[in-house]
Amino acid sequence: MLDRTSRSSKSNFEVAFRKWWVAQGPNFQDRVNISVAKKIYRGGYASGRRANTDRYIFAAGRFRITVWADGLLDAKQKAAAEADARAAKRGWKRPKMGWVLKEVL
Repeated sequence: MLDRTSRSSKSNFEVAFRKWWVAQGPNFQDRVNISVAKKIYRGGYASGRRANTDRYIFAAGRFRITVWADGLLDAKQKAAAEADARAAKRGWKRPKMGWVLKEVL
């Protein structure tokens, strides 16, 4: 039987943010609100984890779907799958002609 170690209560993002925040020093911490710093850090953290992929945003019916993918074709496939999952979660049927994905810039 495999022994699993329990995960820490904090996510990887929280641990990384705390390390970065402490490293900035008191002068920076006095000038910048921690909630604003966390929002800014989250954007860099998300894009840094996916350095070789791009973010695509699509509008599909009532949904606004954001996916990370290597190319537009892969992004559309992921967005269609996400739209199917969201529709099924709400008890809606998939459109007969498929999802019309409009890229939002």
